Amino acid sequence: MKTVTLGKRPKTITLAAVFTVAGVLYCLISLVNHYLFKTYSLDLGFYTHIMYDYSHFRIDDYFIYSRAPRSVLSDHFDLYLMLLSPLIYLFGSYTLLIVQIAGVLLGGWGVYKLIKLYTDDDLLPIFAMAAFFFSFGIIHALSFDYHSNVLAAMMLPWLLYYLKQRRFGLASLFVVLFVIGKENMSLWLFFIAIALMWDYRRDKKALWYLVGYAVFALAYFFIINMIVMPALGGSGGGFSRYAHLGDNYLDIAKNLLMHPGKALELLYVNTSGLSRFDGVKEEFYICALATGMLLTLLKPNYLIMLIPLVAQKMLASDGTFWGISLQYSVEFMPVLVISSFMVIAKLKKQLWRLVLAGAMFISVVLTTFYTIGVPKTNVWLDQLCVYQGRHYEQKKFDADYARELIKQIPDDATVCAATMFVPHLAMRDWIEDFAWTTNTNAEYILITDHYFGFLRDGKLLFGNRDEFETVSTDGTLYLLRRKQP
Repeated sequence: MKTVTLGKRPKTITLAAVFTVAGVLYCLISLVNHYLFKTYSLDLGFYTHIMYDYSHFRIDDYFIYSRAPRSVLSDHFDLYLMLLSPLIYLFGSYTLLIVQIAGVLLGGWGVYKLIKLYTDDDLLPIFAMAAFFFSFGIIHALSFDYHSNVLAAMMLPWLLYYLKQRRFGLASLFVVLFVIGKENMSLWLFFIAIALMWDYRRDKKALWYLVGYAVFALAYFFIINMIVMPALGGSGGGFSRYAHLGDNYLDIAKNLLMHPGKALELLYVNTSGLSRFDGVKEEFYICALATGMLLTLLKPNYLIMLIPLVAQKMLASDGTFWGISLQYSVEFMPVLVISSFMVIAKLKKQLWRLVLAGAMFISVVLTTFYTIGVPKTNVWLDQLCVYQGRHYEQKKFDADYARELIKQIPDDATVCAATMFVPHLAMRDWIEDFAWTTNTNAEYILITDHYFGFLRDGKLLFGNRDEFETVSTDGTLYLLRRKQP
């Protein structure tokens, strides 16, 4: 089989160029958004505050949104934030965004290393890595704050890589890192292990490891979701999106199996009753096909990996989950890209491999541009359009003035702030999201003028305005301080 080989220097330059373009693009999306106050309390501010509490050896009690004591682990069982918390002293409010960017770059490197095991072509792994980096699921995820499922999805290429190398100790390490990212990752891992059993059916040792991973994943899923999280005070924020299908995960599985026709219908029908969600499920499937799912059909065992991803996406009660936007497509990307290039690597003719790899990359890029430019799904273009001036502007208020006001707030003060300011103020003992509180007891308030009229149940959220004095304002931004008695 003829292969395309590059010299050491050209290959190094090419890899460096792909990494550099991806890294710069990610920073222009994610870090610029944060600098211009286009990140929010949900989710970056919330997770940053959790990390701050962990770094001070405290378990966050959800106070940012609720006065009632409640463990954050009852909403999402995410242990990454504990492990990452020391980094907050290095990178401050940018910590999770920097970690997320680094995680995606390492995930792409894992894709490169993995595909390299399946081919002697130097170009195919580079095409695979580039397709992964610029896929719509990655780009959209980076445009909206930080989410641990993004990091967890980046573990998959490395898990597959170490399994292929039969380095089972490191593979097992990535299994553990995979499941602790979020309470639903273990269910995905179960399907991943089942799917891989076909590839390793003749390798008894690998097969036994995969059986062990599947058993571990399923046990972890049910223990965390049905015992640990309820014991911590909730059934999990994730489960609430599927409560319309059953009272618990076992009940949901039973209902779906007993009514397969209805289950299949839910995968493509708009069940929200809102016209703005018409066609968004179909749009996602078309974009997924153009990003590798078409070739994945030729490696059908990898389709098994997609079962829980499609189910958790399309069966959710919230139509926001169904489309191509936000972080709700990121898990698909490593599966689609890896399986596609495994299929391409098997082609005997060098020309066909190169043509198909190039076509795959072009299709991925064009699909990403489509999802930014003219999608049916609602997307936040200001957070995505790095090639337009509006991405580098904050039109709602003066961002420089906002930074000046933040500097005036003492580090040890209790603060209540508008959602876009919470991520920048989250590294303190007391921080509240203005929209989630009523008659705040905070010492300082940072909001824009339109927040003064916010209502809940017909009552002003800021009913105790007379208890505060204005420290500084430009007519749009207001920094208020509680009056001294």
